[in-house]
Amino acid sequence: MKRISIFLLFISGIIGFSCDDFLDKQPDDMLTIDAVFTTRLEVEKYLANIYSYLPDPADPYANLTPVSDEGDFVWTTIGANNINTGNWGPTSIPYDRYSFYYKAIRAASVYISQVERCTECEGITPGINIRTKAEARALRAYYYFLLLQQYGPVVILSNAIPVDATNAETLRPRNSYDECVKYIADELDLAAKDLPGTVPNVIDYGRMDKRTTMAIKARVLLYAASPLFNGNNQDYADFKNSNGKLLITNSYDVNKWKLAADAAKAVIDMMPGGLYKKSTVNGDLDPYASYRDVFIDRWNSEVIWGRPSANTNKWTIHAAPRQMKGWNGLAVTQQMVDAYHMANGKRINEAGSGYIETGLSSTDTKFTKSLDWNMYLNREPRFYVCVLYNHDTWVFSGASGTPIQLYATGASGKNGSHDHTETGYLLTKFVSPNSDVPNNRYTQQSWIYFRLAEMYLNYAEALNEYNPNNADIAKYINLVRERAGIPALPTGFNQSEMRDRVRHERRIELAFEEHRLYDVRRWKIAQETQGGPMYGMNISKGISFTDTEFYERSVFETRVFERKHYFWPIPQSEIDRNKLMIQNPGW
Repeated sequence: MKRISIFLLFISGIIGFSCDDFLDKQPDDMLTIDAVFTTRLEVEKYLANIYSYLPDPADPYANLTPVSDEGDFVWTTIGANNINTGNWGPTSIPYDRYSFYYKAIRAASVYISQVERCTECEGITPGINIRTKAEARALRAYYYFLLLQQYGPVVILSNAIPVDATNAETLRPRNSYDECVKYIADELDLAAKDLPGTVPNVIDYGRMDKRTTMAIKARVLLYAASPLFNGNNQDYADFKNSNGKLLITNSYDVNKWKLAADAAKAVIDMMPGGLYKKSTVNGDLDPYASYRDVFIDRWNSEVIWGRPSANTNKWTIHAAPRQMKGWNGLAVTQQMVDAYHMANGKRINEAGSGYIETGLSSTDTKFTKSLDWNMYLNREPRFYVCVLYNHDTWVFSGASGTPIQLYATGASGKNGSHDHTETGYLLTKFVSPNSDVPNNRYTQQSWIYFRLAEMYLNYAEALNEYNPNNADIAKYINLVRERAGIPALPTGFNQSEMRDRVRHERRIELAFEEHRLYDVRRWKIAQETQGGPMYGMNISKGISFTDTEFYERSVFETRVFERKHYFWPIPQSEIDRNKLMIQNPGW
């Protein structure tokens, strides 16, 4: 019997109908819910619709990188720019996904409560109803987590919401953060029991499996153990429902770190093959290709869960410089450039790093060439994967080594178009060397939601907080560094010093993957990192590659980050509709 892929339906579903209308009607205007869960094809469509709510960070207009100190995307004037300048509030919320994810949750709940009625489904594929019910359960848990990380404690709705539920049936006060975490973790554990260890068929890559649920749980528990939510007795002592219920606990529990570490280690143990690596023609590790191709080679061994239909074509053309017929606007900040290690594994401000801030180089190296600015010489391979700088060459293998002119009068510089990088850098991570922008030829790529390197770093971070002398901390950080082509960490760090090292390694390894903006929030350092001046090169200067005026550090934007910005505001429409809902602090 021919099997239809959920993800063929997923893709067609995205094109064919609006998610915003889905729960206001039956899945098909001609069908009742009873009819939907009688027919195999309609059941598959319904499940595909639940998957269709998954975010697509490959869309530059949806990606949250420019809300962090990693980057600045030229065209996000209504989104990131409003957040970064503090020009937003409950009635005007950039990247607002509150009702969107609740619609996904409601759809998943309907599926969970109805799918076992489909005898036709079971007749064709025995056991399919139990498995897909578990998929919907895991998806629902993930949508709750997406709400939790963005808006803080949310309302956990009944597991069986009638499809024709009235507003009154959904009017409830917020659950506490710990209650949300427990619910999500328990739901993921329950789903995992009925899911395969890994998705067995290529056609179904991107569907929920046991590894996926465990990886989600590991991230959820890591967040829950973090300073913003674990023992934060300064910021949220008065964050309570109208009945006095405290929504974020003030007491510290070191065991939360142990739970997070155990959850990450469980995922690691399911993937004994380790990080994805590629070799040179001589059989040596190629750190540049290894890191670059984690994001290019679909469903490689490091991927735990990804989105099959990602908008990477759109990403690539937005990232490409004008000289390559691109739109020239996915920019990297100087703060991020400075974060990358030197090739010897040291930070640029460490003794013995060899970092040189100014001057034009006179020799070629493995990754750089004569007339590159010294700032970019002898950096670690991940830097060259991610950042395109003035006089660098475009990543496309057919670009013939053309130096990219990002100085003011250059072919990709500020003076030539409103489409220009504000920082003097462009972002090249996720861009395939086989993507030929001028000829409109692109590679098929996925967006990775979870990968093994994150689990290594999650494990190391959590372990350092409850068992700081454990040898596994350095072991798993060094596995990430080894793949990146830099030496192992020095020894002898105390807990605080190792915490700093773990956070810094995470900043580099997971850069531009939508971790940074939430990491600095959960660590309670966002007011230090996300507010104030953001730097780049002086894009208003320069008439040639040798014009040193371009290379002056310059402020391109002064950002605003207040304490209330640790959470997005709850939409005012929801506050007005649900009188039991309280607003997030400060809004």
